[in-house]
Amino acid sequence: MSATVPQHSPSVPALPRRVRRAGHAGRVLAILALSAAALTVPAPVQAQAAEQVAVSLGDSFISGEAGRWWGNSTASAAAGCTRGGSDRAAYRRHLICHYDPQRVYGNTAVHGEGTGCHRSDVAEITGLRQAGLTPVNLACSGAETRHVINEPFKENTVSQADLLAQVAAAQQVEVVVLSIGGNDLNLSGMLRRCAEMYMAGDERSCASTGEGDRFLAALPAVERQVALAVQKIRQVMSRASARSAGYRLILQSYPSPVPSSAQVRYGEGGGGKTATRTLVGGCPLWDADFDLMHDTLAPAIDAMLRRVATATGAEFLSMLGAVEGHALCERGTRHAGPLDDAAELGDTMEWVRYGTAGAKISQGHQQEAMHPNAFGQQALGHCLLAHYRDPDTRPCDAGTLSSQT
Repeated sequence: MSATVPQHSPSVPALPRRVRRAGHAGRVLAILALSAAALTVPAPVQAQAAEQVAVSLGDSFISGEAGRWWGNSTASAAAGCTRGGSDRAAYRRHLICHYDPQRVYGNTAVHGEGTGCHRSDVAEITGLRQAGLTPVNLACSGAETRHVINEPFKENTVSQADLLAQVAAAQQVEVVVLSIGGNDLNLSGMLRRCAEMYMAGDERSCASTGEGDRFLAALPAVERQVALAVQKIRQVMSRASARSAGYRLILQSYPSPVPSSAQVRYGEGGGGKTATRTLVGGCPLWDADFDLMHDTLAPAIDAMLRRVATATGAEFLSMLGAVEGHALCERGTRHAGPLDDAAELGDTMEWVRYGTAGAKISQGHQQEAMHPNAFGQQALGHCLLAHYRDPDTRPCDAGTLSSQT
């Protein structure tokens, strides 16, 4: 069966892509704010043979999941359709508000909850346009290592490795970037269980019920699977045309989507008083679970992936601190109000999408929850660009991004 290479041709987003100039985040994002047309990812088979391409493989953190959103907002749709300018899928026609995720995710915005690869027009790989490379996004939200190695998934009719082979047969692949392992560990499922306990007013946390220990115990098996995925990519590229022989392979880790409990701007509540974190903040977790994710699990995943990179000879790009200072519900960040233009507020906005709880499910899809939003995706893209230009650059975090430009 012939493979169908995924295409992405989103309409030009209706919302502005400007970013406020003040502060380090604004300076970074101003550099990254490319035109919507420049961010359209072409189908690999349509690219010219002489083009130098950068290919992204893996899961939602590199596919561009949650790229629909400029931060978060509690503003209703009635307040101008766009929810304070945060919803990039929003537009008005004949005085009626409409929402079309294809404006951001192209034909990967498959209808139905959890069914699309959600390759967004601000996905991390687009940051390498500034290095003169054409981005080719083959990643898919929800993908596990097996979907990179040998299994089709969602709208992909073959594995991501097979899609890479198609690209490498026709184009000059300069770099392959891989983000994988989080879904093998079912990190999103664990966070949902933690949120459910909090919203139920259950005084227990994931940290107190051993969820973290079970998660850590699964790391060695996933480490082996990630190594197999890297080896599969090596096999594919060994059979590629000679013009791709000098390619680079980068394995990256994940940012923590939440801060430590000391940095959460909403009170913990207790005894069933959990409405503020849940319905306003969209971060329904006990303090112990903020700390579990930020201080224990995210660093452990980072260390595991670093070991894989060392063992397989891949380059390693740590994203651990990439949204630090702009994580979900972090002190010093804010939501967009009804009269704001969220695209202008990168300095102060959260760079991670709401945890969809209660009313928040009316804004977008659950699969977008806890993922870097449009601001966050652009920050990851800058991390990748900085590493591509200089693999020995300082660790990528929100506090040092501006000095790397």
